[in-house]
Amino acid sequence: MKIRVLLVCTLWLLFGCGCRSNRQTVAEPELIPIIKTALRDSASVFFGDFGNYPAGNSFSPIGIFDSGTGGLTVMDAIVTLDMFNNSTGEEGPDGIRDFEGASFIYLADQANMPYGNYASEGKTDYLRELVVQDALFLMGHKVKSIVIACNTATAVGLEDIQSLLALSQTGVSVTGVINAGAKGALERFGKEESGAIGVMATVGTIRTGGYERTVRKMAEEWGYTGNVQIVNQPAMGFAEAVDEEPDFVWRLARQPRANYRGPALHHPDHPIDTALLDAYNFDFSNHGILYSGTWGAYTQLQLNAAQNYARYHLLSLLEKLRAKPQSQPLKALIMGCTHYPYYKETLDLMLQELRGYSQNGVYPYRDLIAEEVALVDPAVNTAKELYLLLRGQQLLAPSSSATQAAFYITIPNSDLPGVGLETPNRFTYEYKYGRNPGTSWVYVKTVPFSSDNIDVETQNRLRKAIPATFSLIPDLP
Repeated sequence: MKIRVLLVCTLWLLFGCGCRSNRQTVAEPELIPIIKTALRDSASVFFGDFGNYPAGNSFSPIGIFDSGTGGLTVMDAIVTLDMFNNSTGEEGPDGIRDFEGASFIYLADQANMPYGNYASEGKTDYLRELVVQDALFLMGHKVKSIVIACNTATAVGLEDIQSLLALSQTGVSVTGVINAGAKGALERFGKEESGAIGVMATVGTIRTGGYERTVRKMAEEWGYTGNVQIVNQPAMGFAEAVDEEPDFVWRLARQPRANYRGPALHHPDHPIDTALLDAYNFDFSNHGILYSGTWGAYTQLQLNAAQNYARYHLLSLLEKLRAKPQSQPLKALIMGCTHYPYYKETLDLMLQELRGYSQNGVYPYRDLIAEEVALVDPAVNTAKELYLLLRGQQLLAPSSSATQAAFYITIPNSDLPGVGLETPNRFTYEYKYGRNPGTSWVYVKTVPFSSDNIDVETQNRLRKAIPATFSLIPDLP
């Protein structure tokens, strides 16, 4: 009997403890410090206190976050979605918005944007921390689902948020935009069709390889046999220009600036090629290009308008495609940042221009651009995935309710000692990207949208581009 007991104990130690250890490894992968803090440290400002979370409540809000106002394009796709019959759930519009009656919490982490630059500054670990902080803010508002509207945040932090949600046992789900964008591009191809997919995204998103990896994985899983080429363009400065970041666009500038950080004539990684000036077709009006020298003999060139960033990066992408062996025509362009759809018309117009552009009777881009190029906004597929997810969980809000939303934006916490401020609402570049993970300091304050923190140009852009969502913002005229 003693031998039997000893054998059982030995087996339990070998296999029981081992299995328990394996289960723990599966349940709790390597966690970044802020997740451990959120789960365990009740004295920390980042503690989640998830014990009384209202799981399974259809009236709970949907949380959406981005590094700035760009993610409002994703929210607008959700707010205006009508792809399903609200009574039956079957695909097909019924004239009623699919998220009618839903509540939303939107967070623009404007103080810490652009997220796409953290990788190039060697601060990816700090960005992962910021992304988790965004999720924790939304969970503080008891959301039932989180949408990562930012492509860079999805590429860098989706797995961290998935770990946090699983260990919090709140039942909160999370949806990112990269899978949706990759799917939207591949759906433009037949299974045996060849062609190119362009990916225009931030430096950080491109560096992760998230889109290319996802497109190739989906193509293999879905049995695509054509030659699908992928061309990546890290659109440095484009998102920042859309959000009027002064390091990249400054409307009052009248000549080239010493503190400018965007593509330039002599930029080591993103040079403006004077041989391509006709093809860029930049808009020089209203000081959209800052220069010194004369046409054909410039000594300095700087972009100073978001539409010129769009033109620069689209042509740069096509030049990369032209350099590929056996290059295929561009058939889909993934707008891999939530800021880019604001300039969809510019991108579409330039594609048409370049198809007709000639030099001495030669059309250098015509064969590189399909007659119809799909400009893929991942927001639409993200909205669709979110609807199917919440319907499957029986968590869609009753459409009889009124749609409501609250909008928050981060500003620098000026109470911190030694904080580096360029303006009251902006960190200096050096301070922003000089911070390190693991601190207990709260670098930002989170406040409602207002005219104090959303400039007039951005308000006008939002009012024009996303009227349905703009009408939900309570504190903007």
